[in-house]
Amino acid sequence: MIRLYVIEDHITLTISGFKYLFRSKRDGITISGYSGSVEETIKSADPENVDLFILDLHIPGTYPIDNIRNLRQHFPGKPVVIYTGELSVSWRKKMIEEGAISYITKDTQREELKLVILKAVKGETVSIGKQRLTDLKEQEEDNPVESELIPPINREILRLLTEGLNHKEIAKEIGLSRSKVENILKEMRDNFHVKSNLNLIKILSKADII
Repeated sequence: MIRLYVIEDHITLTISGFKYLFRSKRDGITISGYSGSVEETIKSADPENVDLFILDLHIPGTYPIDNIRNLRQHFPGKPVVIYTGELSVSWRKKMIEEGAISYITKDTQREELKLVILKAVKGETVSIGKQRLTDLKEQEEDNPVESELIPPINREILRLLTEGLNHKEIAKEIGLSRSKVENILKEMRDNFHVKSNLNLIKILSKADII
């Protein structure tokens, strides 16, 4: 069971959202604690009962960099995921430089958020932005496709595809339905204007995404 501690000034709304998205028995994710500030967290959180901190970027009356530094100082070794509505690339860079394991935005879908959490507790960094795949094709010739703009769940599906797994096997591996996997692949093919998964893999492999 992955135990999350959530630090957020809109705590009631956020906790309700996480409890709606994740079920302990189904997802293996639970909320072990929460508070409205890092200061309160330092006083009340039991590190033995926390696997991962979910930290809002902007908490009134505080500075984001001070927050993550204080949190990491008092809870060394505990991964911190920034969960925010802030789309700024500069803030994303600053938080990763300060030791955040991942930086994700609040528009993130349940499957993507779950994948980020699963990877974060293993020490793997994943970032998700709001930009859609449809924007990427237009930028392809002038700007390289950025890994962080491809949803992690999409990249994981493609990675498994390159390892020779079929749609049914991929669905079982990542906990989605087969139809969901097929829909994700179709959406990516449509967005990149290719007719086959092979051509899709070629495009993203060339950009070092998979």
